[in-house]
Amino acid sequence: MTPKTTQPKAPAIVATSQQSRFHTETLNTSVAEIDLKGVTISVGHRELITDARLKLKEGIRYALVGRNGTGKSTLLQAIADKLIPGISTSVRILLVSQVEDTNYALLDEDAHTAVLQHVIHGDRKRTDAMKEFDALTRAVEALSVNETQRIVSELRLERLRKELSEARKTASRTSGARGKKAREEEIKAESRVKEAEEALAQGTVELDIAGTAAEMLTDISTTLELLDASTTESRAATILTGLGFTQAMMESPFLSLSGGWRSRCALATSLLVQSDILMLDEPSNFLDLEATLWLERYLTGQERTIVLTSHDQVFLNNVVEETIILRDKTLKYFEGTPRAHEIDERKRYKAAVKQQEALDKKKEHVENTIQKAKATARQTGDDNKLRMAKSRQKKLDERWGAETSAKGTRFKLNRDMAGYFLSNRAAIVLDEGEPPVKVVIDNPEKLRTAGNLVHLDNVAFSFKAGKGGAGKMLFGGVTLTVGQGGRCAFVGANGHGKSTLVKIILGELSPTKGTVIRHPLMKIGYFSQHSVEELSKETTQTPLTYFIEHFEKKGEAVTEGEARRSLAGLGLSGGTVSSMPMSALSGGQKVRLAFSLIVHHPPALLLLDEVTTHVDAPTIQAIAVALRTFTGGIILVTHDRWFSRVVVEGFSLSQAGAFGDHQDNDDESDASSSSEDEDFVKSPGQTFYVGNGKVKLLERGMEQYVELVERKLQKRERLAARAGT
Repeated sequence: MTPKTTQPKAPAIVATSQQSRFHTETLNTSVAEIDLKGVTISVGHRELITDARLKLKEGIRYALVGRNGTGKSTLLQAIADKLIPGISTSVRILLVSQVEDTNYALLDEDAHTAVLQHVIHGDRKRTDAMKEFDALTRAVEALSVNETQRIVSELRLERLRKELSEARKTASRTSGARGKKAREEEIKAESRVKEAEEALAQGTVELDIAGTAAEMLTDISTTLELLDASTTESRAATILTGLGFTQAMMESPFLSLSGGWRSRCALATSLLVQSDILMLDEPSNFLDLEATLWLERYLTGQERTIVLTSHDQVFLNNVVEETIILRDKTLKYFEGTPRAHEIDERKRYKAAVKQQEALDKKKEHVENTIQKAKATARQTGDDNKLRMAKSRQKKLDERWGAETSAKGTRFKLNRDMAGYFLSNRAAIVLDEGEPPVKVVIDNPEKLRTAGNLVHLDNVAFSFKAGKGGAGKMLFGGVTLTVGQGGRCAFVGANGHGKSTLVKIILGELSPTKGTVIRHPLMKIGYFSQHSVEELSKETTQTPLTYFIEHFEKKGEAVTEGEARRSLAGLGLSGGTVSSMPMSALSGGQKVRLAFSLIVHHPPALLLLDEVTTHVDAPTIQAIAVALRTFTGGIILVTHDRWFSRVVVEGFSLSQAGAFGDHQDNDDESDASSSSEDEDFVKSPGQTFYVGNGKVKLLERGMEQYVELVERKLQKRERLAARAGT
């Protein structure tokens, strides 16, 4: 077992795997496939994965699913940094993390270049090859052989220094037989660098140095052709356009972009750069639906291995082919989407329950016959009855259990069980999976007077005009009403006015034209896109102390018991709230904390702007279930198709199309008894499209919006195809 450590400034990731003497022979294989046994990964003193099998088949798109905090991001980081012994050094792996821009970010000296050039320069291999091409071109065209020799020697030295850097990284991460060989390679690399430095200093001209330079130029030209370097700019522009960048944004300085758009740049770079394995950790964060749908299309057309994590379950199910489940510190594999896995898991559990019930009934019958046979034998002295009773008792004691194998065939001892067991039959396993996340949101008190919560009448909004110019109209003619207990969703591309409309409803902004009428007794609970960012500024406080002080600043005393109850309702309890510092909370835990602050006193209107970002799928599902029965009004801003369909449009969890069906097809009589479907939204809410200067009601809700976006993407593809021809 070989311990490994990652970069400084971050918690140490320690990774081990089962090894053999053959690993030293496969350090530099080019097989773009990973198959490792006995993988164990820990961070500090916390073990996240124990004795698991890590298998990534070439060309397969995987979903990596698991609860927040189980170690998904850590696993991806360990693979990307090749910390796990047995991952070939020649496998090209790219990771776009949800917390870092990219490992292939822009060079410091190019930080002021345009966005398009930032993405192009992010392809380090192409950038380095282009620099070598330019240098070798000068070498071939040089009038002096001394100049040609100098350029060639400098290039050789630079290449050898890169080899030495990689050799040192490998040696620092290995031990045992692999470590010994890696350190031997490091020593050889150091020797080659020293020889190259001496050759450059001496300046001795080699025989036929011009021919050598020409040969190197031919090789690097071939490399550029393999990298498809001539089309890099056009491919980068296509990717950026798909991710929502306009031409003006592509030409603007990279440093002028906000954090969300910089994350899109990192994603664009990863899609542009050639790799064997591409790992995307929450790529749909900060993407609107248009960019998300484009990314779905792009990824499904990729031939490389892809590993995805995402809180957007519809996106995940539309892209992936197989699922990796990180649960109970191990990795399980399923040949299908996360939704198919949930359906399969539910069906297996129900089948096991039925099988166990049938077996219990049969056991009861056998026990009764044994008792009757013994009683008869005692009364009549019938030895046959006594032998029958003993035989059946032996079956109960030694051969009672599953009568079919996992494949559904008849159980055979030698084939279906290996090792030492106390019984000759396996017990029926009732695996319910992980317990569901529970989210409790209390209902608000009914307002004492009638009337709508919010009414907008012919509202328009314009940005303030600059010197000598007219203000830019963002939207106009907005008329909508949200009644008590009503539902409303705003959808549309980023930057078209959804958040501005929310701030007008809140009263933080005044409309340029029109009127906004709010219920005088209404209290609004507002969750903004920046709620998590605000909590991230706190480092030393615990969630419990932060919660109490939050209300103290408002002049309200909240007891520790009340605070714990509210936090527990959102899934934060125990040591998490009382001892864990805010800086150690995951993004999903911070969302829960922020949400608990606004529902501690249940408001008449919940205004939720991208509440699902950073939250894992089970928690999103739990929040949706809680909001379905919330009696207050809800205004939702989201790009999550499933969430909007459930919370606003009244679909059941399975009907909305991301999570598994909780009722089997043959359970028609019980089809309405599923807990999450007991309370449908009685009057489905309205969905409004915000864009192109208007706020338009979509009669068919999210389904209609998806169709609009898909038509737009198809039109863009047709125009691109025409331009290409």
